[in-house]
Amino acid sequence: MLFMLNRADSRTMYDETSYRAYEIAAEIREGGISAISPESLGMGSGADIVQVIDGTGDVVASSPGASADAVTTERPALWTSSQVKGRLIPGSDVEFCATVTATSHDGASYTVIVAVSADAYRQSLINTALVLAVGLPILVLLSAVAIWFFVGRALRPVGRITEQVTAITASDLSRRVPVPSTDDEVTRLATTMNSMLERLEQSRAAQLRFVGDASHEMRSPLTTVVGLLDLADDTDSPIDVQTLRTLLLPEARRLQNMVDDLLLLARSDEHGVPLHIRDVDLDDIVAAEAWRLRSLGLAAVATTIIPIRTSGDPEKLSRALRNLAENAVRYAASTVRFDMYFDPAGGIASIAVTDDGPGIPRDRRDIIFDRFTRLDVDRRNRSGSGLGLSIVREIVRAHGGSVYVQDPPAGFAHGVTFVISLPTARRLPEGMGDGEVSTALAMPPRQPMR
Repeated sequence: MLFMLNRADSRTMYDETSYRAYEIAAEIREGGISAISPESLGMGSGADIVQVIDGTGDVVASSPGASADAVTTERPALWTSSQVKGRLIPGSDVEFCATVTATSHDGASYTVIVAVSADAYRQSLINTALVLAVGLPILVLLSAVAIWFFVGRALRPVGRITEQVTAITASDLSRRVPVPSTDDEVTRLATTMNSMLERLEQSRAAQLRFVGDASHEMRSPLTTVVGLLDLADDTDSPIDVQTLRTLLLPEARRLQNMVDDLLLLARSDEHGVPLHIRDVDLDDIVAAEAWRLRSLGLAAVATTIIPIRTSGDPEKLSRALRNLAENAVRYAASTVRFDMYFDPAGGIASIAVTDDGPGIPRDRRDIIFDRFTRLDVDRRNRSGSGLGLSIVREIVRAHGGSVYVQDPPAGFAHGVTFVISLPTARRLPEGMGDGEVSTALAMPPRQPMR
């Protein structure tokens, strides 16, 4: 900064002396020494000393009080100028800066010297340096204090948020961080933190509910198996085949299925659902599941099946449909219905599974596919771990499709419909033309949720 100020002062000095020197040189060129005006030889306006030197080196004109001796021996070429810096005025200890200009009149040459004391500019530079030396540390200190105060004040809410988050434990996720009213980034941070804590609380609550449900579901088959084995051990009697078939084997399979569900979801989180893709006849999968339910005799089964072939994993698709079917049978009052649709325009195949049970409340349809979710209204006290629909969603997503809930079709006073939609290239049944596809296989529009 001082360097730049020094350069600016030097430029100012030379600009002022050069202007006065050129002005006097022009007057001499026009009319000689006698043409120099008194104002040009006066002090001030960027000139402390003005001297005009003739060709012999004598001072022939000067400002009032100027020395009779030339302040510098610098003699530039005719019509040129030079600058002199850091010279002492003869007879004094004053340092000056000067512009020296050569001119002529009627063959006689003259040198115009306009000098200005450098002391005033140097003193200004010294004063500036003193101000900077004293004021800059004070300014830095004041700035540091101000920054510390205002930044500390701005970050004080962050400190309170940190203290609150530190105090939150896994066993108590109900606490929330304070939200400041400043409507800035800290406010948004606190709001985001509270949203995250709310999600964590909901997730932990869901996991705790799942642990309770899964423990209950696992305890039932384990109690049956262990009880029968203890009985056989205490009585030293073998378990008969009928007991093995009707009690032990079903309970063991139920336990195995639950473990398989947990493993499938864990693997899907890590690597996605593994698929073995090949051509699949969706109508065969639907027909097989409908036949299975009919053979069990748990509910009346109605079907609307059309031939549709796609690419996918038949075992995974069968499992997804079975989960929906078992869910429907579990809650159906009397009837389960399978419907197949095909949208030739979008190439979408849909399988709808409807039951006439108590239905699903409208505000729970968005979370029904979440893991560990079990409805506690109208569908309570039913078996199931809350994993079946989550598995359906993971399998369908792995096939690039979607699964959703909608109202049951006409003819059902109550109940619910689960729809699996899968992308597929259009496959026409033999003997059916395009017109027949558009009328017989067209999928009705998705019904709005209640």
